[in-house]
Amino acid sequence: MIYVSGALSMWGDRMWHFAISVFLIELYGRNLLLTAIFGLVVAGSVLLLGALIGDWVDRNPRNKVAHASLLVQNISVTVCSIVLMLVFLYKQWIESIWDGWLTVVCYTVVIILADVANLASTALTIAIQRDWIVVITGYNRGHLAGMNATMRRIDQVTNILAPLAVGQVMTLASNVIGCGFILGWNLVSLIVEFIFLSRVYRIVPALSVKPPTSLTDSCPLPLSGALLVITNLPLCFGRFRWLLSTCKDGWRAYYRQDVFLAGMGLAFLYTTVLGFDCITTGYAYTQGISGSLLSLLMGVSAITGLMGTVMFTKLRKAYGLVNTGIISSCLHLFCLLLCVCSV
Repeated sequence: MIYVSGALSMWGDRMWHFAISVFLIELYGRNLLLTAIFGLVVAGSVLLLGALIGDWVDRNPRNKVAHASLLVQNISVTVCSIVLMLVFLYKQWIESIWDGWLTVVCYTVVIILADVANLASTALTIAIQRDWIVVITGYNRGHLAGMNATMRRIDQVTNILAPLAVGQVMTLASNVIGCGFILGWNLVSLIVEFIFLSRVYRIVPALSVKPPTSLTDSCPLPLSGALLVITNLPLCFGRFRWLLSTCKDGWRAYYRQDVFLAGMGLAFLYTTVLGFDCITTGYAYTQGISGSLLSLLMGVSAITGLMGTVMFTKLRKAYGLVNTGIISSCLHLFCLLLCVCSV
């Protein structure tokens, strides 16, 4: 049930991430501005709110976190799909209202809803793949590795098939029908995932037991009272100070890790727009590549990603971990240079 629930969630995420890139290009007259703003908002919100999301996941019961994240994610995508359908159907009429400002409002609503859906998806991924699976396997490293590997394979397979499916619908039918397809998928997926996760929570009693993570979890005072006692400030200022403290503690925990510098090095790989993300998808779409062909290319990229996981294990056995990293970095740079030359 965890695998099925994860597959449905990943399928919806992959479809949505591909489709929103194309939708934003269509909305703004085949211009990359909206797509770039969307990418900046999504990345920036995760950067600023990531620690708070993790803290919320830690502090609350597992079933509450999973159900709340699932509801927010699917409802946000559903409402966003409805807004997009209305904009596509009545775009000329909407542009004539308030000297075009209603169009700007619609763009803003779409980006905000898509960002909320991404944050909820992040919370759900943390809860299920970093917490539930650990408890379900009974903290057995072998079983944990097996379940994580299976989830990774499911993710790669959905990355191949989901964009392909929605891309064909959008190309052969229309963007409106594509929005309707995503909307229907999210509604059905929401019901199935909700039932399955509730069932897993009842089957595994250990999921209902969650150790306290901080002083306030075990404090007899409510959170607001604890904040007032600790800070001696009005409630709103105390809560704001607590939020800032949580973010600071999250970053402090991150840079104290032994792999901090290696993680920063990996992060610098993504400072280029040459990843297969919304910017690249949107750019390719503006150059005349159809949604159908784009979805097919994303499937090919996912297949090469699977090949990379196989190649890693063989290179590591033959040359060791450090040399494998150097070889992989050189291959990665070579492929990016080919992209630069082609552009």
